[in-house]
Amino acid sequence: MSMDESRGRVVAVLALVTSLFLAATVLAAASGSPIEAFQTGAPLAPSVNITLHGDAGLGFGFGNTNITNPGPTLTVHVGDLVSLTLIAHDSLNHTWFIDRNNDTIVNGDERESPAFYPGHTITWTFTADSPGTWTYRCGMHPSSMSGKIIILGPRPVSLTLYGDAGTGWGFNASSIREPGPHLVFLFGTNVSLTLIAHDSLNHTWFIDYNNDTAVGAGERESPPFYPSHTIVWNFTADRTGNYTYRCGIHAASMTGLITIIGTQPPPPLPTTIPLITNIMLGGLGVVFVFAAVYHYRAVRATKRKR
Repeated sequence: MSMDESRGRVVAVLALVTSLFLAATVLAAASGSPIEAFQTGAPLAPSVNITLHGDAGLGFGFGNTNITNPGPTLTVHVGDLVSLTLIAHDSLNHTWFIDRNNDTIVNGDERESPAFYPGHTITWTFTADSPGTWTYRCGMHPSSMSGKIIILGPRPVSLTLYGDAGTGWGFNASSIREPGPHLVFLFGTNVSLTLIAHDSLNHTWFIDYNNDTAVGAGERESPPFYPSHTIVWNFTADRTGNYTYRCGIHAASMTGLITIIGTQPPPPLPTTIPLITNIMLGGLGVVFVFAAVYHYRAVRATKRKR
């Protein structure tokens, strides 16, 4: 074997190993298990009704006498079911969409309304699902018909719960039962709970994430409430999933289901190298050592032949 042949084989081995290593690294990165958002039909979505008049030369307006470009600013909340009544003020066809990337055309997940035109008013609904400040446009006249839409976080929710060690929870004194009412919130909702004792005992309220019937780490608990001491306690629905809420003092007889739906941010990237990467790096090091020894022996054999 010549010196060039031996070098060529070593280079080929190293190239193959490097390719395999890079492929394995990509696969390892892609095989993670990101948190999947629990989506549903948004049972708590309030309906927001908006009427817009559109004109290619003038813009949008809430009425046919106040059409401007930019049009009126629309403000809704995440989870709102927005019902748009769209009316043409001129003789042209129009559509309506939220231009999230502000490139003046409909693309990706930017849903567009059906066409509306003279004699064909439409009512079109969509769910506000992307918090932020965006531009809405006509899909056919995007420069002359536009406006701002602000999608805020979920609407704050205020609830009243009556608690009784013998009968459970209820929204009022006559509806207390065990388990109590099913509570459903969008992720990120600021919840204000008014807690009232229906019996003569002390109670608290908490979300039992691990379902072990005790208040553990990360499970915030309300202050005690009892007869003549009603409390108002606030928390943020910040963990998606289905959980059990309980009284911290009567955990078995005062329970209910709480569901938090929506999009939860992914966990932070690890600050240390994963085990699989360590194994691959170790294996790559062994291969490089093997390649170096193989090259050294090939060079010696070539010199002996000379």
